[in-house]
Amino acid sequence: MLKKIGKEWGNKTHLSPSQINKLLCQWFYDYNVLTPEQRKRLPANMKMEFGGIVGQAVQDMIVHKLTVKEVMEGKK
Repeated sequence: MLKKIGKEWGNKTHLSPSQINKLLCQWFYDYNVLTPEQRKRLPANMKMEFGGIVGQAVQDMIVHKLTVKEVMEGKK
């Protein structure tokens, strides 16, 4: 038997890993109290910043066939 999800789930279509790792009270506030526009204005945390940096570095290594040293030196 499947559990029914309450109306607070609303119109959401997926759960990201970062959503799953939030405390339930924080998730509820972020996704049921704040609007998408308000969430976009929230400051980025360190995990988000470093995730973007690492993602860009790995993409540069793959696309431009760079080594880690070359990426660290800013070659592109």
